[in-house]
Amino acid sequence: MTRGKIQLENGELAYELRGEGDPVILLHGGMLDSRMWDAEMTTLESRYTAIRYDARGHGESSTPTERFKHYEDLRALMTALELPRASLVGLSGGGRIAVDFALTYPDLVENLVLVATGLSAMVTKDPFVLEQNKKLEEAGARGDLPAAIECVLRMWVDGPHRAPGAVDQDVRRRCQEMYTETITRHRGSGFMLMDELRAVERVGELTPRTLTLVGDLDSSDILAIADQIETEACDARKLVVHGVAHMINLEKPAEFSRILLDFLDC
Repeated sequence: MTRGKIQLENGELAYELRGEGDPVILLHGGMLDSRMWDAEMTTLESRYTAIRYDARGHGESSTPTERFKHYEDLRALMTALELPRASLVGLSGGGRIAVDFALTYPDLVENLVLVATGLSAMVTKDPFVLEQNKKLEEAGARGDLPAAIECVLRMWVDGPHRAPGAVDQDVRRRCQEMYTETITRHRGSGFMLMDELRAVERVGELTPRTLTLVGDLDSSDILAIADQIETEACDARKLVVHGVAHMINLEKPAEFSRILLDFLDC
């Protein structure tokens, strides 16, 4: 196992590398950090070189002070680790980064696994998410961090179709801890200062072999993105995981690991 930091222009990325074999890079969701991939690192390291890292503005990586591109940070990581190609596994905001990267550097991507992914420049339409975003803004304006975190949990852990008590409480607690640490340590700068592509308009340009996973209890926006990727990307298929919302790997780690290995091993 190797842990370290790579230097970027105006920052650094914290990463961990385990195992040997073809490289697989795990990209965490927005406001989370690379700890969300604990189970997957253990699963992958016996067959692959498993790599996870904290995106800038998250976890142990640096807090951005000026505008930057997450997908260029990923390019810098691959360059520093001397990886000519890699498979990318991204959840939610990590999927957004993976898609932007694949559009910019298609020859560097072996496979794409997009888990409950968003796309850069997507428009939020789901009424539940819009309502929670409004409450989130109000909580932020009055400086109520616990209420703000609860809004994020409602959107991206519980989802529109479940009450908080219906969700695995350990998963909820782990996400709450990561969300809180991201906001208190980095002040949300990983979102405020980032530049993205308009990937939602360019899905047809995606050329890597792609698997998109979506929970049937997720928001209508995320379900629609999964359908769009399956329909428009060059070589993509969709798999629906039942009884789960956004945090598919955390709620169903054994099923997720089986699906992931089946896809990567082909």
